[in-house]
This record gives sequence, structure tokens and C-alpha cells, in this order.
Amino acid sequence: MKRAVRREQAIKDVERYGDAALRSDVMQQAFAQKHHLRSTVGEHTIRVACAAVMICYVLRRLRVRIDLPAVVVGSLCHDLGMIGRKEKYASNLESYRRHPEASAAVARQLYPDLPEKTEEIIRRHMWPMRKSRIPNSLEGFVVSAADKYSSVADLVRGGGNARGNPGEVRNRPGR
Repeated sequence: MKRAVRREQAIKDVERYGDAALRSDVMQQAFAQKHHLRSTVGEHTIRVACAAVMICYVLRRLRVRIDLPAVVVGSLCHDLGMIGRKEKYASNLESYRRHPEASAAVARQLYPDLPEKTEEIIRRHMWPMRKSRIPNSLEGFVVSAADKYSSVADLVRGGGNARGNPGEVRNRPGR
């Protein structure tokens, strides 16, 4: 599969499995809140989801079974607990430590039948940062790796105009 075709399929998978998160008010707020200096929480979250899905495609080619819906939902919701960070948390350190639990709570609101596996992906996504719990599933490792990769890319390349433009997901017909 050519890269452009894989990218288009990744966007479709993010939209298919992440519809509730993508259409939520909290996701709209995520596009208004700065994150990693040069992007927004929303832009970062979409890039994490697309990167994680691309990793899943590679794993599937290697015949590794992976729960794509859990990866998409975990990726899209992993930082939503940071929305309103300045009002919620006394410091960046407190935000860093507490946002995974807050993000899991947001995910439970968006997905009332959220599987425990997906909730744990969100709770453990900060690994390998200090005092973070190690992921307990392959899907959790995928989301954590995609998050770290995307965080570095956000800092180096910047926000919405970087490859993996979140506007491709947000601005498609029917969004």
C-alpha cells in the first residue's frame, strides 16, 4: 500500500472509530488550547491518533493482532483531561501528573461503554516519563510511542501545517 493510500485509510479509521470524540465539545475546545508550544491539544491528539494507526498497519503486516478501535479512542482521548488546564491545575507539574486520570474520565463520558483496556491506555500514556505506569497492553505501548513521537514533532515542526495535518480529519465532509 502506498504511503498516500495508507494515510487516507488512517484518516478514515480515525474518523470511523473516533467519531464520538471528534464530534465532542471537548475536542472543539482542544483546538483552542495551546500544547507543546507550537500546536494545540486538538492538533496534537489527531496527529497521535494518525501515527498510532500507521504503527498498527505495520504490526498487522507482521501478523500481529491489534485492537484498532482501542488505539484510536485511546489516542484521541489521551490528553483531553488537559482542557482548561490553567483553571484545573495549580502547575504544569500537577497537570502532567493528573491529566491521565482526568482524560480517562472524559473518555468515559464520551464512550459510556469504554472498555477497561482503552481506559488503561489513556491512564498509562505518559510512560516512560518519570513515575508513570508502564502500559499493560500492546495497544498502550503503541499509543505511548505515537504520543512521544508526535510530541517531539510538535516541538520541532510546529502545529497544524506539519505532516499529518489535523484539518484533514476535522474538515472532511460530514464533520
